[in-house]
Amino acid sequence: MVAVLNDPAFTQTTFVVIDFEALTPAGRPAEPIEVAAIAGRFHDGTWAESARFHSLMRPPDDVAITRFDTAVTGRVPSMRL
Repeated sequence: MVAVLNDPAFTQTTFVVIDFEALTPAGRPAEPIEVAAIAGRFHDGTWAESARFHSLMRPPDDVAITRFDTAVTGRVPSMRL
């Protein structure tokens, strides 16, 4: 790993990490409810954040937010937007 941190091509690359959350209603495809991203580079062996994004999405009205969904995502029914 140390060799990679000394590689100029690696340290000059901006990495974007994306987190995507969804509800999983029975018998249906997953319904997106949240997306977040963070961008940054490694500089002197340390991660340096350069940008951040976060957005909630409204699930369809016929998709319930279950106790399981709340346990996994932290989203509760009152957060329907």
